Amino acid sequence: MRSRSSNFYLASDYGTKEVEFQRVFRLHLDDARSYFLSVIKPRLDRSYKLYIAYTGDRQREIKKWQANIFVPYIMSVVETMMPRIIDARPDFTVTGRTEKDQAKSEKQQQLADYFWELAKMDATTEDFVRAALVYGTSYLQVSWKKDVRKLKFLTTKDTTSKKLTWNDEARTFYDAPYCEWVDNYSLWYDWHNTARKSKQYWFKRLVLTESELKRRYPGADKQRLEIALESPGGDLTDYASVRQQVKSTHTSIIKGAASSSFSSGSGYGYDKYLNTNTASMKMYETFEYYLPFEDSYAVVVGGSLVPIFKNAFMPIPFDFKEAPFIETTYLKIPGEFEGYGLPLILENPQIMLNLIKNQRLDAATLSIHKMWVVNPLANINKDELVTRPFGIIYSIDPNGVREIQFSDIKSSAYKEEEMLKSDMRYSSGVDDFSMGVGGGASSATEVRHLRESTLERVRLFVNHLGDAYSDVLRYWMDMTRQLFSKEMTIRIIGEDGQELFPVIEKDDLMGLFDYRATVIPSIAGQVDVKKKQDMDLFQLLINLPFIDPRKLTSKVVSGWNWTLDSVAKPAEQSDMGQDPMSAMISDQGGQMGAEGQDLSPEALMGAMQQGGAPQEAGGMPNIQGRSIPTDVLRGALSMLRKPEEMVPAAGNNPFSQLGSPVNLLRSGGLPPTVRGVSKAGGKTSNPRGMNRGGKVNTNISANKKTSTESNLLNRTFNTQR
Repeated sequence: MRSRSSNFYLASDYGTKEVEFQRVFRLHLDDARSYFLSVIKPRLDRSYKLYIAYTGDRQREIKKWQANIFVPYIMSVVETMMPRIIDARPDFTVTGRTEKDQAKSEKQQQLADYFWELAKMDATTEDFVRAALVYGTSYLQVSWKKDVRKLKFLTTKDTTSKKLTWNDEARTFYDAPYCEWVDNYSLWYDWHNTARKSKQYWFKRLVLTESELKRRYPGADKQRLEIALESPGGDLTDYASVRQQVKSTHTSIIKGAASSSFSSGSGYGYDKYLNTNTASMKMYETFEYYLPFEDSYAVVVGGSLVPIFKNAFMPIPFDFKEAPFIETTYLKIPGEFEGYGLPLILENPQIMLNLIKNQRLDAATLSIHKMWVVNPLANINKDELVTRPFGIIYSIDPNGVREIQFSDIKSSAYKEEEMLKSDMRYSSGVDDFSMGVGGGASSATEVRHLRESTLERVRLFVNHLGDAYSDVLRYWMDMTRQLFSKEMTIRIIGEDGQELFPVIEKDDLMGLFDYRATVIPSIAGQVDVKKKQDMDLFQLLINLPFIDPRKLTSKVVSGWNWTLDSVAKPAEQSDMGQDPMSAMISDQGGQMGAEGQDLSPEALMGAMQQGGAPQEAGGMPNIQGRSIPTDVLRGALSMLRKPEEMVPAAGNNPFSQLGSPVNLLRSGGLPPTVRGVSKAGGKTSNPRGMNRGGKVNTNISANKKTSTESNLLNRTFNTQR
């Protein structure tokens, strides 16, 4: 038996359990790799080329002069769907199953939003959704990420100093639940069982450097990891090489262009993990191996397939005891695990659309660059057989040279293109209005309904997306209950729009809860409609006595991505915009009127001096920092008296005449007019402004010296004459 200190790995050196582990591992790996290479990878490559509008495959099959274009219709459909699906982050809902648990659900809901920000899930969601639309199926992996690094940190405060001091310190950069997108080319699985819960094994294939291995798996056995690093790197093939081929391939549609260059068996696109110039960049094939039914988890590294954990494998470390992979599909076919994406759905119409476009260009090329029938005895230079303005071909035999004519493109060819695009719209559910192209709709309502129909085709996919995020939330909370070590304070936005800092304790996570994530897609025009509905609802609810105006306002301004604190006044300035007198009267008078008390000026004065406003020395009230003399305030309040309540001390009230109706029709009575405008003054013959005598001249002078419009304008300058 060889010593374990050697740099070669043999499973028999570690006992019969490890030998059995290696046997099962290799059996599963060969089975999963064969299925991936035979079925999954060809579909992924086709989908990616259709999405990216790759022209390299056609370039190899056509002549140099032929056109080679790819209409990016599939990409436009995918990118049209993307912003409508991930317009907003999921709305997490946590519901307790008992009354005691329900009281804790709000903090868990707030904690989910905090973890979402911490894990930068907005960027992960974009990859997750786009991969589902392109490849048909997309995957997430949840984990608890703890990133602790021992590094040198600068302790000198002056960075311009010639002498800098450094201190070795271990710092934690991340210690919380985590979620990452898994590349479709990296995840292999048990294809014999369709449902995720029935799959016996999972492989996540990674190609990592030594430093990445040590950081990603800090619990690895040092001796085993050293043996793995001394062994060959393993199979370093880049199975996603199609992405590099697209970048390194150049094609041209210009006639006479230089031949395109393509990646072949070596060079960029095939040896992504082999071109390493330093030892520290050496790559190692790594497999994360999950056996959910056996509660087993292992990490195997290098060409010798060395398991780097002590005893080769360990139980699945998380309490939910499942493989941490969550999938979602765009178009799910019954009885199949892999879904269908938009590229495979639109593949055949896309190929036909490209063919028609290229045929048109080829026809135009042949029409310009014609073929010739030449008598070999005509003594014609081949270079002269080129179409050019005012070109002349000299020949001793004029009948020895003639061109071949090609017919023009028929109008039916353009109808075929429209019919193909119509077929693609039926298949994808994305119409011209959603893609920003005008159509034949006759009203804005019709356009809005057409745009909403786009979302109806993917409503089920949006529901699948919400189910996937619900599983993410459930896994996150399970790991937090398991690994939560100390209380934390997080920042959240409360219902009233104010920032809150609740304290999360371990007891807040204990109990039975239901987790749900709702994804709300964006319909074109929906945001504006929602804002209008919010404003209408605000006007309807603001006057109800049981409604809190501050909370209601917070709900409305959130539609503009505002916070209430950004628009609210400070508490001490909330009444500065109101007139002091009206504020005092409305506050004090309103209260007394509600209680049936006296609203006399003396009562108002007394209420003002008692609690309406602070009173300065000398009996002068001060309202909002402004002093009002007592006599002015008493005079203003005296105007509110009824005429019969007037006292001699107060003098004649100028408003007493309004105590009874004013009779303007009594004999000799005159209406109130401007001073100087009266019958006695002789300024007007019609002081009441009435045409009682019927002698008012309503004719417009037709004096030809001025226009009719000018005469009419002059008469309006004095309406009393």
